[in-house]
Amino acid sequence: MRRIVVTAGLVAVLAWACGRDARLSGRKIPTVHVRSVSHYGVTLDSQASPEQVAFALLRAIRDDFESPDAASREKALSVQFDLCAANELAPRKKTNLSRDERIFRIVDLWTPTVSHYVRNFETDWDKARVKLMRREPKAPTTSKSGAEETEVAMVCDDPSGDPNSRVVLIIWLVKDTGFWRVTHLGFDPKMRFLAASAAQPTAGS
Repeated sequence: MRRIVVTAGLVAVLAWACGRDARLSGRKIPTVHVRSVSHYGVTLDSQASPEQVAFALLRAIRDDFESPDAASREKALSVQFDLCAANELAPRKKTNLSRDERIFRIVDLWTPTVSHYVRNFETDWDKARVKLMRREPKAPTTSKSGAEETEVAMVCDDPSGDPNSRVVLIIWLVKDTGFWRVTHLGFDPKMRFLAASAAQPTAGS
């Protein structure tokens, strides 16, 4: 037993010394390309709206969380990679990880970040579109690379059913080589509650 512990510790130390993430060990790391894809009956090309991309991502996260086996989880995770803004995410952090490893480490955390609210994520586009609200800035905003940015918000009920525990989930997107793709997800700390009646489909959704 002692030898196993020492070996594991040595591996961890070596990974740290090399600037690598030990959590990536043994994982299948894909090379992500931003391109036109179709998921859940929606074509996510250069004409797709941010709301459509957000819908497909949230459904993939729900599939990921509810996956019964490793193969199903990998399939759901591959959809998330298809919808990430790979060219925007890759250079964001200066580490010794490769481009693909950096992207993997970011996207792999999306499901754990929002999994508490997956029951809110619709599996049908027509139902999802009325919940997804684009939050356009007062003035056009761009990323550091100069790409256009936007946000999609959705009110999420807490599994407890307590209306005072509602949160506003935000999906941040950027135009990556002409496609709306996701950079990250999170919650709006300034808006613990937002009236669901305010959720209206935007033009072009």
